[in-house]
Amino acid sequence: MKKYTIYGIFIFLLSASMACKSKQGLSDGTKPGTEEPMSAETAAMMKKVMETQLPYTWFAASGQGKIDWDGQRLSAKINVRILHDKIIWVQIQKLGFEIGRMLITPDSAFFINRFERSYAVYRTEEFLEEYNVPADFDMFSRVFTAGAYMPPMIKSSMVEPDGSFFIQSTTGMNAQHWFDASSLLIRSLITDPLAREWSSVYSDYKKTNSGQRFPYTRSNTLVIDGQPNIFDLEYTEMTIDVPQEFPFSIPSHYEKI
Repeated sequence: MKKYTIYGIFIFLLSASMACKSKQGLSDGTKPGTEEPMSAETAAMMKKVMETQLPYTWFAASGQGKIDWDGQRLSAKINVRILHDKIIWVQIQKLGFEIGRMLITPDSAFFINRFERSYAVYRTEEFLEEYNVPADFDMFSRVFTAGAYMPPMIKSSMVEPDGSFFIQSTTGMNAQHWFDASSLLIRSLITDPLAREWSSVYSDYKKTNSGQRFPYTRSNTLVIDGQPNIFDLEYTEMTIDVPQEFPFSIPSHYEKI
């Protein structure tokens, strides 16, 4: 297992978050960034989009992740813990052994590679800039907590003939969402001004301990320069609003990279 594979996993998780940030819509029947009133049909679809967001303070989940990134493939167990707006903690295990651990706050990012006995420390903003990742702390958290993306500064929105909801932004970010007959989000497609595409398929909805239905299985595909990169996440356990710990320590003999 080469070290760039471990760090590549974390980079891909961050990259996949480029289309995960959700902006709150207005409650007065207008579109964010415009004064144009919504039709009843558009307002109903916008409500569906907002209802896909999972409200939480504490989030904890574990499951299997399958990643295909830059020609490297890995299947591993992933444990995730999040304190809303403050801490994201991710542990990656293979065959019962930890191979990597990550802790990110709005200010700092820490990574441990157990195979190479190395670690990395960044300012969060510095890390995102170094790897040209169009994300922020909130975007990254939504890789794990799901929720339909709503771009800021909406220019137009419409219900397509196939029933999907298309949202166009003045920023060049566009989103299209599909719902099933019971109004559950089943698919999303996001495009950005750099012609990158992020698509996600949601399935296996179950109720969390907080009572909200949540897709325990999510398949993400990020296309950059025509190259698809895949991150599939299948949760087996999830707990909402139960306080968590975020153990993270760097052994003194590990090499800083």
